[in-house]
Amino acid sequence: MWIMVIAVAVTVLLFWQKISLPEINKKTTRSYSIIIPARNEEKNLKKLLPSILTTESSLREVIVVDDESDDRTRETAVEYGAKVISNPPLPEGWIGKSWACYNGAKEAKGRKLIFLDADTWLSPNGSERMINYLESKGKDTLVTVHPYHYMQSFWEKLSAVFHMVVFASSGTTSILKNKAGTQGGFGPCLLIDSDTYWHLQGHYAIRSEIVEHLALARRAERKGVKTFAFSGKDVLNMRMYEANLRAVIEGWSKSFASGAKTASPWMTVAAVLWITAVVSFLINIPNIGWWSAAGYVVLSFWLYRTLKEMGNFNVYDALLFPLHFLFFVLLFVYSLLKTFLFKQSSWKGRNIAGKK
Repeated sequence: MWIMVIAVAVTVLLFWQKISLPEINKKTTRSYSIIIPARNEEKNLKKLLPSILTTESSLREVIVVDDESDDRTRETAVEYGAKVISNPPLPEGWIGKSWACYNGAKEAKGRKLIFLDADTWLSPNGSERMINYLESKGKDTLVTVHPYHYMQSFWEKLSAVFHMVVFASSGTTSILKNKAGTQGGFGPCLLIDSDTYWHLQGHYAIRSEIVEHLALARRAERKGVKTFAFSGKDVLNMRMYEANLRAVIEGWSKSFASGAKTASPWMTVAAVLWITAVVSFLINIPNIGWWSAAGYVVLSFWLYRTLKEMGNFNVYDALLFPLHFLFFVLLFVYSLLKTFLFKQSSWKGRNIAGKK
């Protein structure tokens, strides 16, 4: 019985906060630049750039940094009207994405900067909503946004617990968020005032970090910059993996273990305790008796309350949460073994081992 109570309590407290980006009515009057690092992103740019450029704006600048692509990345960006620059050769000690972002920022004319991954796309007025929020919080502010995950198959839905751990480890969902603050950030989208970015030395300061925007968010916190992290529901979207089990396994196994190593230690401990409590409850259901049904319903409801802000999860996905937890545990063990025993990590054909 107590195992069930603990599992429910930890779930509620760890996932107490709403995580969607608030909508601000006041519109920005400041110019902003969207910087997109792109290495062989021809296909993705055909979805991202139209989502940005569907509405005209004299305040917006779009910069695509072509990072030695061997497809039609450059031509595609030009066709959609983006400004394209060539990324210089990668210096020693730099990670490719940070180097591309840094060179894009040097070319940017906007007062605000949005660093955006090419494999995302914006909802209508998405960039304006993000900039409006950034400006409402003042100059010394950094915002990261985790894209809303659109999924088209059952296998993709197995990402559920991974997403929850990512958000929990950042400190954005905890009941203690207002006291402890955000403990990190998300990689696909980062917003910051241009002056604040250069005051922090930009991506140069975190040039060898694999999880670059998490590292930049932590540096900003240490320097007294307010940091915020949100889900991109109705703002920014992604589809992480193709609709098959192998793609989901390979995708999460490449990124999750290394990401866990850089997450907030305290929030990581909280996430581990949460997973342990829920798994212990599931194992002990036969011993708890009919009360376990009540606990199961409460857990399903609260998981759905959170998951629907992270992606197009439905009630049935929440009701199947034991399967999601089993998949998470098995894949996390596999990911740890792959990361620590073989130490292989690459991105688009380029080694990203990072600093030791």
